Formats: sequence, C-alpha cells, structure tokens
Amino acid sequence: MESIKIWFDNGCNYQQGIGIYASLSKPNRNLLQNFLKKESPINLEKLKYELKKHITDQSVLSAITQKPKPEIVVKQNNEVLAKINAEENKAALFFHQLPPELRPVLLEANQLFKTNCLLKTQLNDLPEHAEKTALDLQLQIHRNFELNGQCWKKINYFLEHRTITKEANTEFNQYTPAGLLRKQQLLYASISKLKSRLAENRLQHKSAVYVSDKSRLERIISKQESNLIKQNDELLIISKLIDGK
Repeated sequence: MESIKIWFDNGCNYQQGIGIYASLSKPNRNLLQNFLKKESPINLEKLKYELKKHITDQSVLSAITQKPKPEIVVKQNNEVLAKINAEENKAALFFHQLPPELRPVLLEANQLFKTNCLLKTQLNDLPEHAEKTALDLQLQIHRNFELNGQCWKKINYFLEHRTITKEANTEFNQYTPAGLLRKQQLLYASISKLKSRLAENRLQHKSAVYVSDKSRLERIISKQESNLIKQNDELLIISKLIDGK
C-alpha cells in the first residue's frame, strides 16, 4: 500500500500508523486494542512490523526494512536493565512476613523477575538481524513487568495498610468476544477516572490541616487504591481471554 510507504518515509508517526492499520481490510482487533492503549517504543516497533506485512513490492520492503537504530535498541535495553536493577535492590521480603493469601503472589513476583533476567540475557545474545525475535522478547519482558508490578502493588498495599486488597471478579469465561471487548473498554475508562480521583485526593491529603480531614482522606485513598488494584487484576484477566492466553 502506498500509504504505508509514505508513512515509513515520513518518520512513522504513531497515531497516523494506528489509523492506517485500522483502515486495513482485516486488521487484528486484539492488536488494534493494544496499539490504542498507549504509545511506547515497543508498540511502535510492533506496529511497524505489522504494517510491513501489507507491502507487496519487495523493492519498497527492502528499502524500509532496516536494522533498528542503535540508540533505540540501547534505550530499550537500558530501560529493561533499570527495571531489573530496581527489582534486585528491593528489600528482601520473606514468605512468613505475609499472610497465606499473599505468599503465592510473592512467589509469582519472584518467578516473573527471574524469567525476565533470563529473557534479558537471551535478548543480549541475539544477532543483529534477529529483529522479530528481539521484538517478541521485549514484548514478553514488558508483559512480565506489568504482571510483576501488579503483584507488588498487592504486597505493598498489605505492608502499608495491613489488610488485603479486594478480590477481583474472575467469572468472565462466559462472556462473548464482543462482551469481553466492551468490558475491557469499560475498565479502561473506570481505571482512568479512578486514577484521577486518587491523584486529587492525595493532593488534598498533602494540603489538609486538620487531623480529621487527613484521617478521612486516608480512608478514601485506601479504598481507592484497593479498588484500583482489583480493577487492574480484572483487566489483566480479560485481556488474556481476548488474546486467547
């Protein structure tokens, strides 16, 4: 498609690329939903990879299929390394310090971290031309960090409040594909609004003068943090079902 060649020639604007991908005859709806979530270096590389599939002119394809810019690869690898270092520097937490319900969560967090250490080693060992494998590894590392972060949110919530977060609803298997997509979009909107209210309440808590106001806001913030963790859990469950995982 000529529009794809022009997109590559003009610098690969992320939002324009999403528009081109959405206009294809049969775009993958799951991929489109992921692209719409947020702009990131990993999503941009994945978008480029998907759009290249729709270029039939081999001379054009050869012209735009170049090795990733070194500074981009270095930036992405440094981001992964920084996250791994941050995990290593966390204070050691032992299973007996957590209630039984959270011990499997700590185990999952530790396993995800170790898996990412292995994937990072595999990423470093790849030859320069293995772009697709490198992209797949980076996507897996990114997904693992999201899951790892969610685990630590539950653990840190308990450490701060000495109570366990609300249980997520897991009964989504009976939803139709269309129902899952609708629920996913509702959760995106709900999470966004909840984050805004939470940020506003935290600001009010910082500026509150009276102890009664601070206590009231602390209770509200605690409930909102718990609800946010619950909704993010549900979003992860639904996204896995949509992706067929």
